[in-house]
Amino acid sequence: MGIRSMKTLRIGYVPNSKKLDAPGDRRRIVFWAKARGHEIVTNLDDKFDVLVLSERSDLGFFVNRKIKAPIIFDLVDGYLARESLAKDWFRGTSKVVTRQLSGLPRPFTQFVQDMCITASAVICSSPEQSELISKHSKNVHVILDSHDEIPWLEFQGNGDKFKTNRNLLWEGLPVTLGGIKNLSQPLIHENREYGTGIKFVTDQEYYRLLGQYFPASTGKLLSNLLGPMSRDTELISWNVENLVSSAKLSRAAIIPVMLSNKLQYFKPENRLLIMWKLALPTIVSATPSYTRVSNISGSDIVSKDNSEWAEKLTLLHNQDYAEDLVRRGQDYLKTNHTKEILLLKWDNAFESVLQ
Repeated sequence: MGIRSMKTLRIGYVPNSKKLDAPGDRRRIVFWAKARGHEIVTNLDDKFDVLVLSERSDLGFFVNRKIKAPIIFDLVDGYLARESLAKDWFRGTSKVVTRQLSGLPRPFTQFVQDMCITASAVICSSPEQSELISKHSKNVHVILDSHDEIPWLEFQGNGDKFKTNRNLLWEGLPVTLGGIKNLSQPLIHENREYGTGIKFVTDQEYYRLLGQYFPASTGKLLSNLLGPMSRDTELISWNVENLVSSAKLSRAAIIPVMLSNKLQYFKPENRLLIMWKLALPTIVSATPSYTRVSNISGSDIVSKDNSEWAEKLTLLHNQDYAEDLVRRGQDYLKTNHTKEILLLKWDNAFESVLQ
């Protein structure tokens, strides 16, 4: 019997955030449970039919604890794409020392591998991640985030409005801002030649360690990354309303990625799909997910080096080129990333452990 025909499920869940409002909660399991009428239980002393573990779970604890219910591990980041051994050891040891993980200090990827082996199913965000996980699990499901909270916009460019709009948009978490540094020269050229500025929609502060230790200013980080050009940037607190209003005031979007950072290199295409939903032509770095989506959509948006970034940023001043990129992107969304497609993928993941 299909999962949608079954009784309401009680889903035990170890979340990313206490209020279930972090993107990794609200755009994923919370989205599916609400849509299908299932109940999420965060008190694991209560009864539940399935246990879902986020990346912030104490993986060491759950690997060694006998759970009667099937376990689904929602592994959205590419932690199995090991960075340097030193970074891997540091992440794992830090999480043990701060009691985020149980067990002896060891590389974090080993905790992740053990959980993939233990879980009845693993959910990830991209085919590239799935290839890494499949070495440790025979039941892997690729499911992107839901972007239902983001409205569908139409292309804003028309005549003089497009010609006079010099704003670029960057959206994301502060920890992913590092990619901007390598893009500084093309951006400085854009700024000098066209008066281009950048709207950064992100958090005003971030944590430099494990997402909860050593707070730092995002504004200061931008100043360090962009130098004098930071005077022509605007730092805007992230919420849906601010993101939408900033998109309406921008001509295009950029998603530069620090390719040497394996965790960021293996990020899925969520940010690109959000920009397309907001009707922004978008130029991206050459990560596996962006390259794959660019090829499928037929949109030439991937830049491998500064010369390609400079060329494509210049092309974005052409209204016909920009509008064609948005059309291709939104056609891709209609075919590959709808609410119905996402719900069915979640259905299949749960059905695979409840049969």
